Amino acid sequence: MLATAALVLLTAVPLKVLVRAGNDDFLPPQADPARFELQVLEAFAKAQGRAVELVPIDSFAELIPSLLAGRGDVIAAGLTITDTRKKQVTFTRPTQAVDEVLVGRRGAVNPPKTVKDLAGRTVVVPKGSSFVETLAAIPGVTVVEKENLAAADQLPFELARGAFELTVVDSLRLEAMKAYLPELDPRFPLVQGRGLGFALRPADQALRSRLDAFLIENSFRAGVSEDVTDLPEIKKRGTLRVLTRNNAVSFYLYKGNRDGFDYELAKGFARSLGLTLEVIIAPSYDALIPMLKAGKGDFIAASLTATPERAKDVDFTRPYLFVKEQVVQQKGKPPLTSLDQLRGRVVTVRRSSSYAERLRPLAAQHGFTLADADEESEVEDLLADVDEGVIDLTVADSHFFQAEALFRKELEAPLELTGEAPIAFAVRKENPKLKAALDAWVKRVYRGTEYNMLKKRCFENKGALKDARELATNKTGRISQFDPLIQKYSQQYGFDWRLMSAQAWRESRFDPKAVSFAGALGLFQVMPATGQELGFTKLKEAEQGTHAGIKYMSQLVRRVEPSIPLAERVRFALAGYNAGFGRVQDARRLAAELKLDPDVWAGNVEKAMGLMARPKYARRVRTGFCRCQEPVDYVRVIENKYESFVQIVP
Repeated sequence: MLATAALVLLTAVPLKVLVRAGNDDFLPPQADPARFELQVLEAFAKAQGRAVELVPIDSFAELIPSLLAGRGDVIAAGLTITDTRKKQVTFTRPTQAVDEVLVGRRGAVNPPKTVKDLAGRTVVVPKGSSFVETLAAIPGVTVVEKENLAAADQLPFELARGAFELTVVDSLRLEAMKAYLPELDPRFPLVQGRGLGFALRPADQALRSRLDAFLIENSFRAGVSEDVTDLPEIKKRGTLRVLTRNNAVSFYLYKGNRDGFDYELAKGFARSLGLTLEVIIAPSYDALIPMLKAGKGDFIAASLTATPERAKDVDFTRPYLFVKEQVVQQKGKPPLTSLDQLRGRVVTVRRSSSYAERLRPLAAQHGFTLADADEESEVEDLLADVDEGVIDLTVADSHFFQAEALFRKELEAPLELTGEAPIAFAVRKENPKLKAALDAWVKRVYRGTEYNMLKKRCFENKGALKDARELATNKTGRISQFDPLIQKYSQQYGFDWRLMSAQAWRESRFDPKAVSFAGALGLFQVMPATGQELGFTKLKEAEQGTHAGIKYMSQLVRRVEPSIPLAERVRFALAGYNAGFGRVQDARRLAAELKLDPDVWAGNVEKAMGLMARPKYARRVRTGFCRCQEPVDYVRVIENKYESFVQIVP
């Protein structure tokens, strides 16, 4: 009995994981090795009966010293295994392998073609990175080490804008960066097959052995592979790969978290099998089925309509949603009650869409023109084009229209093309066992409580909190019962407490027990994962929730360059608090491209941020699609409320 009790106590001790504070978000494939490693460690800890406790470290260079000082048990930061680092720490077997690729700028004069061509050249890399060690072995090259980088892609971004000639990027991140930095020109790998691994203290051989055994047993890996397997082999692999699209319905990043109706369903299915879900974003809709057939994913979850034409190539599961295909136009246009009223008008849809399949035989019959949209266009792109008068008409599934109409009040969908059309997962015809498992899971959850709540959240709720309660302030000089707490932590972190009160009002209406649709908690609506990183686990307690929210705001302000005026830094931090700081960085970069001021919020960065809801702009940023009018409104509302609080409490 004593031995059993000791084991329980041992496994109850959390696994302390050292991570880089403020990790950057990228759209999948797994461009961020640290995110993948955290998934592995969470699965490992769960198998050990332990919880994961994150220990954020501000500086990459401080990760190994912090480990050796005993602040954590293991580093999860996509750390490259090098001879120099092996003298300080011990590594597990590699979790992933990457190439270190020399990258230049497209159109550069006389670009290097071999390692010998680097003699006399200058290469700019992050200080302390494995790239420094790699370049040190190349004769004649000048290495410039940059420190205090705001993001993992800061140097590639600066290179793309012509700041210098060459840098080095690992192949995982490079694959993601190429999607939104087309100016990058990968030249050749300096090193191939560099291992990334977990770093541990040299004395922790027992933990290393358990981690190595877990990695071997589960064969964890990340990235797009060509693996055509059915369910038994997928279970051995340990990961389930879903092909999807980056849009408001299928998959997107929100406050650093992954969300989307199709994604949440796919995640639920993976969880039911005890598998880790790996998300792979297809570059266009017409690429989804070819990528599936080529083995680059296991199934498609992208609001794909099950049509007879598509069923020639793939097998569809039981439908998990039924939608209507609706013709969409601006309000105020001639009313549409029949197809004959489309005569002389132009309907724009993607050629590969189910809408085009439906409309082709109808165009000549009813006298309208069918125009081809760009295959990379999302439904949101086309709905925005209708809203802005760029195109006359388009077609959208009712759930897409329902989600978009919450934000675009001038759109209407007066005419239905069909009755209800089935939306389903797609699998390869060679994978009957995976299809059977998906069918059984859909049958079990369809229209159940969790399914209905998810559907309502994704297609009916405009924001995180639509609370009918309003603030009851008066002239007594008191904003809320939490004034002392907010004053205490505002003073600690250098904020005007009335501004922090305005933020708490916007987040929770001063309700410490508030829970948002995304799972954020407390007075300042802090996400549990963020709270854990900050050292707070009881966010519904007013003291912890207040401390966590204001501390997080302080971190965000510090992430903005100190050369920018404080008022602008606070506005950027507020926007980052609402939508994720990576979004703000993306918006500032987009603002610069649009010849706006990237250091000024009003009329500049806020304008660029609003454009990120348009997928044609979202494709140019690393975090992808964002309903970014929300953070714009968020900053405006807080500023207005702050002004009113200043009147109440001068």
